[in-house]
Amino acid sequence: MSTRISPLELLLDDENPRFVVLSKREQADIRKYLLTYEEVCDLATAINTYGSLLPGERIVVLKKDDKYVVVEGNRRTCSLQLLLSRDLIPSGFEHKIPSVSDKLKSSSDVIEVDVLPDRDAALELMTKRHIEGVKQWKPLAKKQFFAANYQAGQSIQNLSRITGISESEIKGDIRDYKFFLNTYNQYCLEHSEFNRDIIEVKTDPFWRIFKAKFEFPVGTKASPTEILKISYDNDFNIVSALDSGLFAQITLLVFESTIVTERANTRNVLSDIDGIMPLLEQIIGNSSAGDDSNSDQSTPSNNNAPENDTESGSGSNGSDDENPDANDNSSAGSDGDSSGSGGPSPGGPGPRSFFESISWQGKVDPVNQDHQGLLVALNELYRLSTVNINRQKSYKTFPIATGMVLRTVYEQALKLRMIQTGQWSGYCSTLRIGAFPSLGGMENHINQGSIKPLVFPDQNLLNIYDRVVAATHRQFLNANIHYPGNINVTPDSLEGVAAAGMYALIQGIINLL
Repeated sequence: MSTRISPLELLLDDENPRFVVLSKREQADIRKYLLTYEEVCDLATAINTYGSLLPGERIVVLKKDDKYVVVEGNRRTCSLQLLLSRDLIPSGFEHKIPSVSDKLKSSSDVIEVDVLPDRDAALELMTKRHIEGVKQWKPLAKKQFFAANYQAGQSIQNLSRITGISESEIKGDIRDYKFFLNTYNQYCLEHSEFNRDIIEVKTDPFWRIFKAKFEFPVGTKASPTEILKISYDNDFNIVSALDSGLFAQITLLVFESTIVTERANTRNVLSDIDGIMPLLEQIIGNSSAGDDSNSDQSTPSNNNAPENDTESGSGSNGSDDENPDANDNSSAGSDGDSSGSGGPSPGGPGPRSFFESISWQGKVDPVNQDHQGLLVALNELYRLSTVNINRQKSYKTFPIATGMVLRTVYEQALKLRMIQTGQWSGYCSTLRIGAFPSLGGMENHINQGSIKPLVFPDQNLLNIYDRVVAATHRQFLNANIHYPGNINVTPDSLEGVAAAGMYALIQGIINLL
């Protein structure tokens, strides 16, 4: 069954498992979540450029009372709503949503949507598309999805049948989520100053600490599961045979180190956590004193243990949003790296937040004069992305200054690419006497049909560049310099610029050096 309706009359699904992590799930809250975390800015730009939804991307809805709720296509619906009504765009995101094209306005004022009969049909469609399909959810959302549906009465067997995910993996996801959520809630209860939403944090380092083997005592490989005497009950809640106060103290220390201060990441193990060694020694001391009454529980069955037998420090039961092992550089950022050594090693996807995984080692040459402008600006942007000030990254404390540095990096990257491809002198020859090169002039010169493929011979990088230009990031960064009192530069807006193509473009240019 299908019906025709305006996208503005559709409701985003507040029961979608991705959104359950939100403390508030009003329509405006869901739109802001999608803009911040689900790349809706990119999608809206692509839909607007194409002039409609792509063929085969029909939105699927469920009728609830007299309204239609979107059960498949929340990102597409949100994109259409923001394009058709700019009043719906959250503050700080206005510059990232293009003005609606005439073609899109005429093609999408009313659209045809498919209507499902019930929630069970919606659940099956949703999981097929997003858990094993083309647009996978982030691991935290996937784990929460299974935990929420299990809590709502779905059996593990039925969830496995619907999604194609093994029962053991589903059980592990539920355990992980419940363990983290309980610790998160306990920490929030004891530390009222901690106000980070659960969706904002990188959760994988926390889970990793409780799965990776480590040397304890020295020369002996120990499993956190065994040392902490961890098992799980029939509802997948964590159980420890240790004294409850001692176990809680350990878990909260791990949470603080991995989530709050971000001193520990996925390369660390339990013994690396600040303040943990005296507690571990206390456990061993208690055991050696004859406290072995719970020894039968110290090694849970294989079905219940969260253990990962890797000893290299590179694996876990599902990495976090963007593989923190490649991108979480908190250890480098705690003190800062002023050497300009090139940031993290290459590899892994781009950063979920900002430029903390930008890599230039072996690419940008510190003795090449043409590279100097990009090098010094990159080093500063990397430090702003990794160095903590008052327990948050520097770019969040100084967003205006960071925007200025980001603009410099973008300009220097384009300039160096033009030099590298022999286009710089040609551009400079077009300038009137006494005029300085400008970022806008560089973009305009590159955008000439015969020049752009020379500067960006790789089609993927060319597409990324086109998206950056179409999203008018230059205008936003220029306004940050010339009219900082008239725009709202926020950490979210900077992260949006990075996620919408700026990070990928700059890293791509660096990789071509």
